[in-house]
Amino acid sequence: MSLNWREIELIVSELPLKGSRLQGVTQHDFNAISFHFFHPVHRQWTLYTEVGTPSSRLHKLTRARAKLPKTQRFVQFLKANLVNCLVSEVAQTPGERFVDLTCTRGEDTMHLLLRFYSGAGANIIVTDDSYTILDLLLRRPRRGEASGLSFALPEPKEIDGAFPIRRRTKESFNEQIEEEYAAERNIRTLESLYERATLLYEKKARSLEHTLASLNTRIEQTRDFERYKHLGDLLSSNQHLIREGQTSLSVHDWETDREVEIPLDPTRSPRDAIQLYYESYQRSKGRYENALGELKRVQEELRAHQAIFERALDRSLPQEEALALLTSLVEESEKEPIVRPSVGLVFQSGAYTLLVGRNAKENDELLRRHTRGNDWWVHTRDVPGGYVFIKYIKDKPPPLEVLLDAAYLAILYSKAKKAGKAELYYTQVKYLRRAKGAKMGTVLPTQERNLSVTLDEARLNVLLAQGEV
Repeated sequence: MSLNWREIELIVSELPLKGSRLQGVTQHDFNAISFHFFHPVHRQWTLYTEVGTPSSRLHKLTRARAKLPKTQRFVQFLKANLVNCLVSEVAQTPGERFVDLTCTRGEDTMHLLLRFYSGAGANIIVTDDSYTILDLLLRRPRRGEASGLSFALPEPKEIDGAFPIRRRTKESFNEQIEEEYAAERNIRTLESLYERATLLYEKKARSLEHTLASLNTRIEQTRDFERYKHLGDLLSSNQHLIREGQTSLSVHDWETDREVEIPLDPTRSPRDAIQLYYESYQRSKGRYENALGELKRVQEELRAHQAIFERALDRSLPQEEALALLTSLVEESEKEPIVRPSVGLVFQSGAYTLLVGRNAKENDELLRRHTRGNDWWVHTRDVPGGYVFIKYIKDKPPPLEVLLDAAYLAILYSKAKKAGKAELYYTQVKYLRRAKGAKMGTVLPTQERNLSVTLDEARLNVLLAQGEV
């Protein structure tokens, strides 16, 4: 439930906004931003804001919150234009969920407008002193909200008895709101984790049960492996009766005291035809014993899997314990294993896997067997050296930091290492063409892009210090 205007008024009245100087900005998700302030008396403190969600609110933040890995457009604007501003005035439109923070820096005055409306009305907006929009969290041209347009301040509403403040449970309303929404978020997170964990449990359990069914089928198919040995023994004792080109032999079975017809391979000699049965015996026996061992292992894995998830999905666990257990379990289960090639080196740059060939043979092997068309190829231009491949992540072109890491590795494993710099080019593997009649691993790139890189020893050492994957 969002805060109403009276609750926002109470929250704001408790905060040391006036006289605070903005020191930094953090974006937690696409609807939540924290503003880090310094006040001469209250020292460092953080204002948390969330707009456009069912939990739209603001309050003093005292708990750690995760942040977006990449700085978004609006936060870049805030850092460039609003950081170091002093909050000189704080105003709330009567009866409205709208807060106007007047921010000054030198001779410049700007307004940080916080609008905690429901639906499309929610926004965080920065204007100049005359309320011309400079930038905003959510651009909505159809509502007349875009950079360069004038912002219309909301009209005050007539105050009545509607929208009372919720029951107080703490002396500090900021602290109460932070705890309430943290508990709600934990519940939502917990339910999401229960759902993901259940899907993971069922997926893995189905896979293991399918494996068990296949193993049981194999055991049934090979259970009678002794039969091949017995038929081989029967043929051995009657080898003198077998003729070249014969397709079967009728012999007396001393175990059943009956005549049996044993098929023969007419293309083989009598000795080889008999040997086939002993080979079938060894092969079937091996498959049977391997299947039994694998069956036991998979059964144990299934029991362990069931035990782990049964505990994690136990709804009687305390909330904090359940959150920690489910988070760890889900993250570990959803983690994709890195496929380690048999040649070359493997490094990790953020979320990206880098494959490194150190010579022509490794370059060729990685290119042939361990890359796909959408993977990226990085190589020094006009200098012999190893290939570096950046494994493709769907809908995510590799950022500059990853390209630099790949370039440093390409320089390190090339003859440009001593120079400490090189011209490089990169393209996707699907745009590489093998050069006819050239040395192993030689390719001709198309649609390539250029990089001019000077080796950063400190950055390279960090990459190497993390170790090969």
